[in-house]
Amino acid sequence: MTTTESSVEDAAFDFNPMVSPHREDPHLFYRAARERPPALSATLGAYMVTRYEDLLTVIDDPDTYSSKAALPMIYDNPPEVVDELRRGGVPETTMVVNEDEPEHERFRRVFDAGFTGARVRAMLPTMRARADELIDGFDGDRADLVAGYAIPFVQTVISAIIGFPAEDTARVQGWTDDVNTLWNPLAPVADRVASASRMAEYTRYLQALVDDRRAHPREDLLSDLVHGANGFPGLPDEYVHNIVRGAARVAGFDTTRDAITATVLLILQNDDVRERLLADPVKTIPKATEEALRRDAPHRGLFRITTRDTELGGTALPAGSPLLLLFGSGNRDEARFPRPDHVDLDRPNVRDHLAFGRGLHVCPGAPMARAEIRVALETLFHRLPGVRLADGFEPTYIASFFFRGLESLQVSW
Repeated sequence: MTTTESSVEDAAFDFNPMVSPHREDPHLFYRAARERPPALSATLGAYMVTRYEDLLTVIDDPDTYSSKAALPMIYDNPPEVVDELRRGGVPETTMVVNEDEPEHERFRRVFDAGFTGARVRAMLPTMRARADELIDGFDGDRADLVAGYAIPFVQTVISAIIGFPAEDTARVQGWTDDVNTLWNPLAPVADRVASASRMAEYTRYLQALVDDRRAHPREDLLSDLVHGANGFPGLPDEYVHNIVRGAARVAGFDTTRDAITATVLLILQNDDVRERLLADPVKTIPKATEEALRRDAPHRGLFRITTRDTELGGTALPAGSPLLLLFGSGNRDEARFPRPDHVDLDRPNVRDHLAFGRGLHVCPGAPMARAEIRVALETLFHRLPGVRLADGFEPTYIASFFFRGLESLQVSW
């Protein structure tokens, strides 16, 4: 193959989840990408890892594939964005997901305290009450289950877990959207500058909460981070800022919102699944949830960087090579999941999916997220057993670098 032919072929395998056609359906691209070794995306500046076995190779070898670049740092932005952050005194440290061992354990063990089984159980009454309240507020016989249900439901839960006052939800959500923009290397620079300008107020707001928890600890994640947990001391203030605004608020909100709506969509698009759920919700909802997580992982993937020269799936990777782990592709790898595009509630290996990661950096909030999905679905289908997709509804997806989520989910009953 000539150099020109190779360049044309590589261009055809470039990946940009922000625009068509990859925004609407990345799975067509994933399927084709799994037929060849990991390839470099010129748009993303990273090698795309799409095969399940290649993903496991990377995840299970943290010595060769470092997590130092798992998520972008907001100070890696262009100079005009960085200048705005510096003017605002916005702190930045590495995040839990960006730490390798041995440093990782200290941060992870403190972070884990916010998502224990006891904390999950303690949140169930809040989840049920909020789900009922939102359904009570539906107007008429139609609703958008993204804006009118999943978003406010998850906002309530994650605010309570972290320790944000309920009345500050809208402000915190705006700042969370700003963090997402600053993480997105494909976002317009002007948008990133605007987001950076609002981070100074977020920094002051978080510091006030940190100071309050230092003096008056409560049963929330903020208090765990400030005072320590699981035999590990509290973290410096700047680490608390970074964990709360990133791993806790962004990851704890976007992924759960999208998982709820993806699961509802799967149920409403498949009459046999809906019938099983209505007949036996206790058994069916967990099965539908795991299959939805497999088919449409709410988090697109994380980055890794090679620490030495290595080879992955037939591609030679020099030390310092960035990789993007595309979990959504691995979850539909034919070599791991037969008939991967088919909805199968009884798929024997469905829990092998990578929607919540695996290994050292498996999502600490996965049990809480599963509980949120279960309560949201139990309440919805108990209160509105006749819910169905609105006439003419066609799924469309948000333009997001990291997340795979519906723009809306229009239903009627």
